[in-house]
Amino acid sequence: MKTIITCALTACLSVSVGTVAAQQKKVDDPLQYRVLEGYLNKHPRGKIAIPDILGYKTIKADLHLHTMQSDGQVTPSFRVQEAYEEGLDAIAITDHQPTPRYNNISDGNISYEQALKTAKKFKITLIRGAEVTGYYKGNVGHMNFLFTTDNNRYYPRHDDNVEPATADSLLRQAQADGVWVTTNHPGWPDHDSELSDFLIQQIKAGRIHGVEVFNDQEFYPRAIDYLYDYNLTPIGATDCHLPIAYRFNLKRAFRAMTLIFAKDGSEAAIKEAMFARRTIAYADNLLAGKQPYVEALLKASVKLASPVVSKKSKTVTLRFTNVSAIPYTLREKTSGTTILVKPLDTTEVTCAPTDMESEWEVTNIYVRPTVHLSLPLSSLVAPAE
Repeated sequence: MKTIITCALTACLSVSVGTVAAQQKKVDDPLQYRVLEGYLNKHPRGKIAIPDILGYKTIKADLHLHTMQSDGQVTPSFRVQEAYEEGLDAIAITDHQPTPRYNNISDGNISYEQALKTAKKFKITLIRGAEVTGYYKGNVGHMNFLFTTDNNRYYPRHDDNVEPATADSLLRQAQADGVWVTTNHPGWPDHDSELSDFLIQQIKAGRIHGVEVFNDQEFYPRAIDYLYDYNLTPIGATDCHLPIAYRFNLKRAFRAMTLIFAKDGSEAAIKEAMFARRTIAYADNLLAGKQPYVEALLKASVKLASPVVSKKSKTVTLRFTNVSAIPYTLREKTSGTTILVKPLDTTEVTCAPTDMESEWEVTNIYVRPTVHLSLPLSSLVAPAE
Protein backbone atom coordinates (compact mmCIF):
# COMPACT_ATOMS: atom_id res chain seq x y z
CA MET A 1 0.00 0.00 0.00
CA LYS A 2 2.78 2.42 0.92
CA THR A 3 4.52 1.76 -2.38
CA ILE A 4 1.32 2.39 -4.33
CA ILE A 5 0.70 5.72 -2.57
CA THR A 6 4.25 6.88 -3.27
CA CYS A 7 3.94 5.99 -6.93
CA ALA A 8 0.62 7.76 -7.20
CA LEU A 9 1.99 10.87 -5.55
CA THR A 10 5.01 10.84 -7.86
CA ALA A 11 2.74 10.54 -10.87
CA CYS A 12 0.61 13.49 -9.73
CA LEU A 13 3.69 15.65 -9.19
CA SER A 14 4.98 14.69 -12.63
CA VAL A 15 1.68 15.67 -14.27
CA SER A 16 1.60 18.95 -12.33
CA VAL A 17 5.16 19.87 -13.27
CA GLY A 18 4.51 18.87 -16.88
CA THR A 19 1.36 21.02 -17.03
CA VAL A 20 3.20 24.08 -15.72
CA ALA A 21 5.99 23.54 -18.21
CA ALA A 22 3.48 23.22 -21.05
CA GLN A 23 1.81 26.45 -20.02
CA GLN A 24 5.06 28.39 -20.12
CA LYS A 25 5.45 30.27 -23.40
CA LYS A 26 8.21 28.98 -25.59
CA VAL A 27 10.83 31.60 -26.41
CA ASP A 28 12.43 31.03 -29.78
CA ASP A 29 16.09 31.61 -30.38
CA PRO A 30 16.12 34.53 -32.89
CA LEU A 31 19.06 32.94 -34.64
CA GLN A 32 16.93 29.87 -35.26
CA TYR A 33 13.45 31.28 -35.93
CA ARG A 34 11.81 34.67 -36.42
CA VAL A 35 8.45 35.89 -37.72
CA LEU A 36 8.24 38.90 -40.03
CA GLU A 37 5.35 40.70 -38.34
CA GLY A 38 2.89 42.49 -40.61
CA TYR A 39 4.26 40.87 -43.76
CA LEU A 40 1.17 38.76 -44.48
CA ASN A 41 -2.10 40.18 -45.76
CA LYS A 42 -5.07 40.02 -43.45
CA HIS A 43 -8.32 38.83 -44.97
CA PRO A 44 -11.25 40.12 -42.91
CA ARG A 45 -14.77 39.81 -44.21
CA GLY A 46 -15.57 42.63 -46.59
CA LYS A 47 -18.69 44.76 -46.49
CA ILE A 48 -20.88 45.83 -49.38
CA ALA A 49 -23.17 48.46 -47.91
CA ILE A 50 -26.52 48.13 -49.66
CA PRO A 51 -29.66 48.63 -47.55
CA ASP A 52 -32.50 46.18 -47.08
CA ILE A 53 -35.80 47.04 -48.79
CA LEU A 54 -39.50 46.26 -48.63
CA GLY A 55 -39.12 44.15 -45.50
CA TYR A 56 -36.55 41.84 -47.14
CA LYS A 57 -32.84 41.32 -46.62
CA THR A 58 -30.64 42.40 -49.53
CA ILE A 59 -28.51 39.38 -50.42
CA LYS A 60 -25.42 40.03 -52.55
CA ALA A 61 -24.74 37.03 -54.78
CA ASP A 62 -22.60 35.97 -57.73
CA LEU A 63 -24.54 33.18 -59.40
CA HIS A 64 -22.17 32.29 -62.23
CA LEU A 65 -18.63 31.14 -61.37
CA HIS A 66 -16.17 28.58 -62.68
CA THR A 67 -13.35 26.61 -61.11
CA MET A 68 -10.55 24.29 -62.09
CA GLN A 69 -13.08 21.47 -62.20
CA SER A 70 -14.14 22.71 -65.63
CA ASP A 71 -12.36 25.55 -67.44
CA GLY A 72 -11.59 27.89 -64.53
CA GLN A 73 -8.21 28.66 -62.99
CA VAL A 74 -8.94 28.50 -59.25
CA THR A 75 -10.14 25.94 -56.73
CA PRO A 76 -13.76 25.78 -55.53
CA SER A 77 -12.79 26.74 -51.97
CA PHE A 78 -10.91 29.79 -53.30
CA ARG A 79 -14.18 31.04 -54.84
CA VAL A 80 -15.69 31.03 -51.36
CA GLN A 81 -12.74 32.87 -49.84
CA GLU A 82 -12.94 35.57 -52.51
CA ALA A 83 -16.64 36.09 -51.82
CA TYR A 84 -16.00 36.34 -48.08
CA GLU A 85 -13.25 38.90 -48.51
CA GLU A 86 -15.30 41.06 -50.87
CA GLY A 87 -18.45 40.92 -48.73
CA LEU A 88 -20.84 38.73 -50.71
CA ASP A 89 -23.50 36.65 -48.97
CA ALA A 90 -23.95 33.84 -51.48
CA ILE A 91 -22.36 32.30 -54.57
CA ALA A 92 -23.16 29.59 -57.06
CA ILE A 93 -20.37 27.56 -58.62
CA THR A 94 -21.62 26.64 -62.08
CA ASP A 95 -18.95 24.57 -63.75
CA HIS A 96 -19.58 23.31 -67.26
CA GLN A 97 -20.44 19.71 -67.93
CA PRO A 98 -17.51 17.83 -66.38
CA THR A 99 -14.23 17.97 -68.24
CA PRO A 100 -11.84 16.85 -65.46
CA ARG A 101 -8.50 18.60 -65.69
CA TYR A 102 -6.75 17.92 -62.41
CA ASN A 103 -8.26 14.57 -61.45
CA ASN A 104 -10.05 11.64 -63.02
CA ILE A 105 -13.44 12.43 -61.48
CA SER A 106 -16.28 13.30 -63.82
CA ASP A 107 -18.84 13.77 -61.05
CA GLY A 108 -20.74 16.99 -61.72
CA ASN A 109 -21.05 17.70 -57.99
CA ILE A 110 -17.32 17.79 -57.23
CA SER A 111 -17.01 21.60 -57.21
CA TYR A 112 -19.87 21.97 -54.75
CA GLU A 113 -18.54 19.24 -52.48
CA GLN A 114 -15.03 20.73 -52.45
CA ALA A 115 -16.32 24.22 -51.58
CA LEU A 116 -18.96 23.29 -49.00
CA LYS A 117 -16.71 23.02 -45.94
CA THR A 118 -15.15 26.43 -46.62
CA ALA A 119 -18.58 27.95 -47.27
CA LYS A 120 -19.81 26.76 -43.89
CA LYS A 121 -16.67 28.08 -42.20
CA PHE A 122 -17.06 31.56 -43.71
CA LYS A 123 -20.88 31.56 -43.53
CA ILE A 124 -21.31 31.98 -47.28
CA THR A 125 -24.48 30.44 -48.71
CA LEU A 126 -23.28 28.02 -51.37
CA ILE A 127 -25.78 27.21 -54.12
CA ARG A 128 -25.27 24.05 -56.08
CA GLY A 129 -25.31 24.79 -59.79
CA ALA A 130 -24.26 23.67 -63.25
CA GLU A 131 -23.79 25.35 -66.61
CA VAL A 132 -25.03 23.46 -69.62
CA THR A 133 -23.24 24.44 -72.81
CA GLY A 134 -25.76 24.63 -75.61
CA TYR A 135 -25.19 24.34 -79.31
CA TYR A 136 -25.32 27.80 -80.86
CA LYS A 137 -26.25 26.53 -84.29
CA GLY A 138 -29.51 25.44 -82.72
CA ASN A 139 -29.76 28.66 -80.68
CA VAL A 140 -29.73 26.89 -77.34
CA GLY A 141 -26.93 29.00 -75.88
CA HIS A 142 -25.64 28.49 -72.34
CA MET A 143 -27.91 27.93 -69.36
CA ASN A 144 -27.29 27.83 -65.61
CA PHE A 145 -29.23 25.31 -63.56
CA LEU A 146 -29.38 26.45 -59.91
CA PHE A 147 -30.58 24.88 -56.65
CA THR A 148 -29.96 21.40 -57.95
CA THR A 149 -29.63 18.34 -55.73
CA ASP A 150 -27.51 16.37 -58.19
CA ASN A 151 -25.83 18.07 -61.13
CA ASN A 152 -25.38 14.78 -62.92
CA ARG A 153 -29.11 14.79 -63.72
CA TYR A 154 -28.54 17.76 -66.06
CA TYR A 155 -25.10 17.15 -67.51
CA PRO A 156 -25.18 15.48 -70.93
CA ARG A 157 -22.46 12.88 -71.35
CA HIS A 158 -22.32 12.51 -75.09
CA ASP A 159 -21.64 16.04 -76.33
CA ASP A 160 -19.94 19.20 -75.10
CA ASN A 161 -22.50 21.32 -76.98
CA VAL A 162 -26.02 19.98 -76.57
CA GLU A 163 -28.51 20.00 -79.40
CA PRO A 164 -32.01 21.49 -78.94
CA ALA A 165 -33.63 18.10 -78.41
CA THR A 166 -31.22 17.23 -75.61
CA ALA A 167 -31.56 20.69 -74.08
CA ASP A 168 -35.33 20.37 -74.13
CA SER A 169 -35.09 17.06 -72.29
CA LEU A 170 -32.75 18.52 -69.65
CA LEU A 171 -35.00 21.53 -69.12
CA ARG A 172 -38.05 19.31 -68.69
CA GLN A 173 -36.14 17.33 -66.08
CA ALA A 174 -35.09 20.52 -64.30
CA GLN A 175 -38.66 21.79 -64.29
CA ALA A 176 -39.89 18.57 -62.71
CA ASP A 177 -37.15 18.85 -60.08
CA GLY A 178 -37.97 22.46 -59.17
CA VAL A 179 -34.64 23.74 -60.49
CA TRP A 180 -34.25 27.45 -61.32
CA VAL A 181 -32.77 28.16 -64.79
CA THR A 182 -31.33 31.26 -66.43
CA THR A 183 -30.26 31.89 -70.00
CA ASN A 184 -26.72 33.25 -69.91
CA HIS A 185 -24.98 36.13 -71.72
CA PRO A 186 -27.60 36.59 -74.48
CA GLY A 187 -25.33 38.95 -76.44
CA TRP A 188 -22.38 36.56 -76.56
CA PRO A 189 -20.64 35.63 -78.82
CA ASP A 190 -22.38 37.42 -81.70
CA HIS A 191 -23.23 40.76 -79.96
CA ASP A 192 -26.91 40.11 -80.70
CA SER A 193 -29.09 39.82 -77.59
CA GLU A 194 -32.30 38.74 -79.32
CA LEU A 195 -33.65 35.50 -77.88
CA SER A 196 -33.97 32.49 -80.14
CA ASP A 197 -37.27 30.75 -80.85
CA PHE A 198 -36.01 27.81 -78.80
CA LEU A 199 -35.39 29.95 -75.72
CA ILE A 200 -38.69 31.83 -76.06
CA GLN A 201 -40.52 28.51 -76.28
CA GLN A 202 -38.80 27.25 -73.12
CA ILE A 203 -39.49 30.52 -71.28
CA LYS A 204 -43.19 30.39 -72.15
CA ALA A 205 -43.27 26.79 -70.93
CA GLY A 206 -41.99 27.97 -67.55
CA ARG A 207 -38.63 26.18 -67.79
CA ILE A 208 -36.36 29.26 -67.93
CA HIS A 209 -36.80 31.87 -65.22
CA GLY A 210 -34.01 34.44 -65.55
CA VAL A 211 -31.75 36.26 -67.97
CA GLU A 212 -28.31 37.77 -67.49
CA VAL A 213 -28.35 41.53 -68.02
CA PHE A 214 -24.68 41.80 -67.00
CA ASN A 215 -22.02 39.15 -67.56
CA ASP A 216 -18.34 39.86 -66.91
CA GLN A 217 -17.71 43.27 -68.57
CA GLU A 218 -20.68 42.93 -70.92
CA PHE A 219 -24.03 44.75 -70.63
CA TYR A 220 -27.08 43.60 -72.64
CA PRO A 221 -29.64 46.46 -72.48
CA ARG A 222 -32.08 44.55 -74.71
CA ALA A 223 -32.36 41.90 -71.99
CA ILE A 224 -34.11 44.40 -69.71
CA ASP A 225 -37.15 44.20 -71.99
CA TYR A 226 -37.38 40.48 -71.25
CA LEU A 227 -38.03 41.21 -67.58
CA TYR A 228 -41.37 42.65 -68.69
CA ASP A 229 -42.06 40.75 -71.90
CA TYR A 230 -41.47 37.31 -70.38
CA ASN A 231 -41.47 38.04 -66.63
CA LEU A 232 -37.83 37.02 -66.25
CA THR A 233 -35.56 37.61 -63.26
CA PRO A 234 -32.66 40.03 -63.91
CA ILE A 235 -29.23 38.59 -63.18
CA GLY A 236 -25.79 40.17 -62.89
CA ALA A 237 -22.86 37.76 -62.71
CA THR A 238 -19.14 37.57 -63.32
CA ASP A 239 -18.94 34.23 -65.17
CA CYS A 240 -15.39 34.40 -63.84
CA HIS A 241 -12.76 31.81 -64.72
CA LEU A 242 -9.77 33.74 -63.32
CA PRO A 243 -9.32 35.11 -59.79
CA ILE A 244 -11.84 37.93 -59.23
CA ALA A 245 -9.20 40.49 -58.20
CA TYR A 246 -7.16 39.62 -61.30
CA ARG A 247 -10.13 40.03 -63.63
CA PHE A 248 -11.93 43.05 -62.16
CA ASN A 249 -10.82 46.50 -61.02
CA LEU A 250 -12.32 46.29 -57.53
CA LYS A 251 -11.07 49.79 -56.70
CA ARG A 252 -13.51 51.11 -59.29
CA ALA A 253 -16.58 49.07 -58.38
CA PHE A 254 -17.67 45.74 -56.93
CA ARG A 255 -17.82 42.65 -59.10
CA ALA A 256 -20.97 42.04 -61.13
CA MET A 257 -23.63 40.49 -58.91
CA THR A 258 -27.32 39.94 -58.33
CA LEU A 259 -29.07 41.75 -55.48
CA ILE A 260 -31.68 39.34 -54.15
CA PHE A 261 -34.45 40.48 -51.81
CA ALA A 262 -35.07 37.49 -49.60
CA LYS A 263 -36.57 36.77 -46.19
CA ASP A 264 -33.11 35.73 -44.99
CA GLY A 265 -29.80 34.49 -46.33
CA SER A 266 -30.68 30.80 -46.43
CA GLU A 267 -30.66 28.82 -49.66
CA ALA A 268 -34.41 28.21 -49.38
CA ALA A 269 -35.17 31.92 -48.94
CA ILE A 270 -32.90 32.90 -51.83
CA LYS A 271 -34.57 30.32 -54.09
CA GLU A 272 -38.03 31.62 -53.14
CA ALA A 273 -36.99 35.20 -53.92
CA MET A 274 -35.57 34.28 -57.30
CA PHE A 275 -38.68 32.39 -58.35
CA ALA A 276 -40.65 35.46 -57.20
CA ARG A 277 -38.45 37.69 -59.43
CA ARG A 278 -37.27 39.89 -56.54
CA THR A 279 -33.82 40.82 -57.85
CA ILE A 280 -31.79 43.65 -59.36
CA ALA A 281 -28.80 43.12 -61.66
CA TYR A 282 -25.66 45.10 -60.77
CA ALA A 283 -22.32 45.74 -62.49
CA ASP A 284 -19.85 48.65 -62.47
CA ASN A 285 -22.26 50.76 -60.37
CA LEU A 286 -25.06 50.25 -62.89
CA LEU A 287 -28.39 48.78 -61.77
CA ALA A 288 -31.07 47.18 -63.93
CA GLY A 289 -34.42 45.89 -62.81
CA LYS A 290 -38.13 46.48 -62.51
CA GLN A 291 -39.13 49.89 -61.23
CA PRO A 292 -40.63 48.89 -57.83
CA TYR A 293 -37.35 47.33 -56.72
CA VAL A 294 -34.87 49.87 -58.10
CA GLU A 295 -36.96 52.77 -56.80
CA ALA A 296 -37.24 51.19 -53.35
CA LEU A 297 -33.48 50.63 -53.31
CA LEU A 298 -32.75 54.23 -54.29
CA LYS A 299 -35.08 55.62 -51.64
CA ALA A 300 -33.61 53.34 -48.98
CA SER A 301 -30.10 54.42 -50.00
CA VAL A 302 -30.44 58.17 -50.56
CA LYS A 303 -32.15 60.54 -48.14
CA LEU A 304 -32.60 64.24 -48.81
CA ALA A 305 -32.74 66.57 -45.81
CA SER A 306 -35.36 69.33 -45.77
CA PRO A 307 -34.17 71.99 -48.23
CA VAL A 308 -32.64 75.14 -46.76
CA VAL A 309 -34.11 78.15 -48.55
CA SER A 310 -32.05 81.29 -49.13
CA LYS A 311 -34.35 84.27 -49.58
CA LYS A 312 -31.42 86.44 -50.59
CA SER A 313 -30.21 84.32 -53.50
CA LYS A 314 -33.59 82.66 -54.15
CA THR A 315 -31.99 79.22 -54.10
CA VAL A 316 -32.28 76.09 -52.00
CA THR A 317 -29.45 74.07 -50.54
CA LEU A 318 -29.93 70.31 -50.79
CA ARG A 319 -28.13 67.81 -48.59
CA PHE A 320 -28.16 64.21 -49.81
CA THR A 321 -27.03 61.40 -47.52
CA ASN A 322 -26.17 58.12 -49.24
CA VAL A 323 -25.93 55.12 -46.90
CA SER A 324 -25.04 52.72 -49.69
CA ALA A 325 -21.73 51.92 -51.37
CA ILE A 326 -23.23 52.68 -54.77
CA PRO A 327 -22.95 56.23 -56.15
CA TYR A 328 -25.99 57.66 -57.90
CA THR A 329 -26.03 60.21 -60.73
CA LEU A 330 -29.11 62.42 -60.99
CA ARG A 331 -29.79 64.46 -64.14
CA GLU A 332 -32.55 67.03 -64.51
CA LYS A 333 -34.41 66.17 -67.70
CA THR A 334 -34.88 69.67 -69.06
CA SER A 335 -31.69 71.51 -68.17
CA GLY A 336 -29.32 68.55 -68.03
CA THR A 337 -28.03 69.65 -64.61
CA THR A 338 -26.23 66.73 -62.99
CA ILE A 339 -25.77 65.81 -59.33
CA LEU A 340 -23.40 63.04 -58.26
CA VAL A 341 -24.54 61.58 -54.95
CA LYS A 342 -21.37 60.13 -53.49
CA PRO A 343 -21.39 56.69 -51.85
CA LEU A 344 -21.32 56.42 -48.04
CA ASP A 345 -21.13 60.19 -47.83
CA THR A 346 -23.10 63.43 -47.76
CA THR A 347 -23.40 65.55 -50.89
CA GLU A 348 -24.47 69.20 -50.72
CA VAL A 349 -25.63 71.20 -53.76
CA THR A 350 -27.48 74.42 -54.50
CA CYS A 351 -30.29 74.67 -57.02
CA ALA A 352 -33.46 76.55 -57.87
CA PRO A 353 -36.59 75.88 -55.76
CA THR A 354 -38.43 74.68 -58.88
CA ASP A 355 -35.87 71.87 -59.27
CA MET A 356 -37.42 70.07 -56.32
CA GLU A 357 -40.48 69.10 -58.36
CA SER A 358 -38.72 68.60 -61.68
CA GLU A 359 -38.22 65.12 -63.04
CA TRP A 360 -34.70 63.80 -62.50
CA GLU A 361 -33.28 60.73 -64.19
CA VAL A 362 -31.05 58.40 -62.20
CA THR A 363 -28.69 57.71 -65.06
CA ASN A 364 -27.08 54.61 -63.56
CA ILE A 365 -30.45 52.89 -62.99
CA TYR A 366 -32.13 51.24 -65.98
CA VAL A 367 -35.77 50.20 -66.07
CA ARG A 368 -35.78 49.73 -69.86
CA PRO A 369 -32.92 49.52 -72.37
CA THR A 370 -32.92 53.29 -72.94
CA VAL A 371 -35.05 54.43 -69.99
CA HIS A 372 -33.74 55.38 -66.56
CA LEU A 373 -35.59 55.54 -63.27
CA SER A 374 -37.13 59.02 -63.08
CA LEU A 375 -38.57 60.89 -60.08
CA PRO A 376 -38.77 64.35 -58.44
CA LEU A 377 -36.18 65.25 -55.82
CA SER A 378 -38.99 65.91 -53.36
CA SER A 379 -39.71 62.16 -53.25
CA LEU A 380 -36.30 61.64 -51.63
CA VAL A 381 -36.92 64.00 -48.72
CA ALA A 382 -36.67 62.06 -45.48
CA PRO A 383 -39.91 62.21 -43.43
CA ALA A 384 -39.77 64.23 -40.25
CA GLU A 385 -39.29 62.14 -37.13
